[in-house]
Amino acid sequence: MKKLALLLAFAAGLCACADTPVRYAPTRLPADLHSAQLPKLLLEDVVDQTGGGEIFNAGAPWTGNRTPVDWAEAVHDAIVLELQRLRWTTTESRSSAGARLHAEIVHARVDTDFASHKRGKAKIAISVVLKNPDGRPVWGAELKGAGEGGVLQGAAWNMALNDAMTRLGPLLAEERPWERLDSRSGEPVARAAPAVESVSSDIDELPPAGPVHPRTYAVVVGVEHYRAKLPNADFAASDARLAAEYFKRVLGVPEANVALLTDEYAGKADLEKYFERWLPNQVQAGDVVYVYYSGHGAPNPAKGDAYLVPYDGDPAYVDQTGFAMKRLYDDLAKLPAKQVYVAIDSCFSGAGGRSVIAQGARPLVNVAPTVVPGNVTVLSASKGNQISNSYQEKGHGLFTYYLLKGLREKNGDLKAAFDTAKPEVSRLAKTEYNSEQDPQWSEGR
Repeated sequence: MKKLALLLAFAAGLCACADTPVRYAPTRLPADLHSAQLPKLLLEDVVDQTGGGEIFNAGAPWTGNRTPVDWAEAVHDAIVLELQRLRWTTTESRSSAGARLHAEIVHARVDTDFASHKRGKAKIAISVVLKNPDGRPVWGAELKGAGEGGVLQGAAWNMALNDAMTRLGPLLAEERPWERLDSRSGEPVARAAPAVESVSSDIDELPPAGPVHPRTYAVVVGVEHYRAKLPNADFAASDARLAAEYFKRVLGVPEANVALLTDEYAGKADLEKYFERWLPNQVQAGDVVYVYYSGHGAPNPAKGDAYLVPYDGDPAYVDQTGFAMKRLYDDLAKLPAKQVYVAIDSCFSGAGGRSVIAQGARPLVNVAPTVVPGNVTVLSASKGNQISNSYQEKGHGLFTYYLLKGLREKNGDLKAAFDTAKPEVSRLAKTEYNSEQDPQWSEGR
């Protein structure tokens, strides 16, 4: 009887495992391909060389019915999702493809011991090959992943797949295989700026998702690379993407209520659209709005006014191409929202950091404080005559790093997050960068 019960439990375990979907659910932000001009990519059929994968029970191959995991479908969906996260446009037309990607699952195995109810250990290896449109390979890599967890819930396999797929982005960012494509056989591929060394920090591990608050909205802007020949605002685009995730997961802003604008999608017209059309059309009385901006600011030396610098902005013509802070506050003040929070990781002195100024103009412009409207609270990275630093060691803006870290630790309490961030930013700016940077909390009156 005991043996029969054990056998039934084992069989039930296999059935439960078989019914569990294997899917890619990333918990980290994708690598930054630094706005490279990528060709349209055709994803060819994914081939499973493993026959559904191997199952080992107590060290011995399982000879009964295989667990019917459709690895080809699972990996195909995972690659599509990862390419979308990397902002690589895909196509289903061979004639319009500038490159082709082929993938094969070369190893998929799980080891467990159902009889003793031990956790399973899974491994997977996925071979990927980038080809010219005519089918000639130009680059290849093997994505290996491992995971440990409850086999009956499919956790081990899911962890292995997620571990493997998150390796694709960093490999592409480091090796830049699209530059090896023969432009004569497909769309021309422009060479982007040299990649910045990838840096990972503790806040890049996304926090668990909390409750959703339907009556919240967010406009998140990050401009790292500019159309004009301006210095990069290091980490600004990736900071914006991370801030958007924290707004969704920690502050509960619904996915559909988040507008994320980065680099070429953050021109002046885009800011006008979302601040002066999208938000007024969405926000109703009693709602809460969050705004985040990471990128360069610029002063008007003649007037002392402060401006955000959009992707197509030019500090030499800041009145015409910039987005004035006064204009932003006026737009937000018109909303019927109960409260608007604005986090600005930028500066406006023209003295460096995350600020720029017209060529020939003198830096350290005395920027006049912009009056904050009554329903708006502003969290700024520094005082008006200071610069906002990047935290190179962590791969983020200094203010953004500590603000998001505080948001996670203080469970979404913005004031508590700011209060913990401010002394850390001031201390590190002084000890590491020999500069003054004192974040400011300004409430409208």
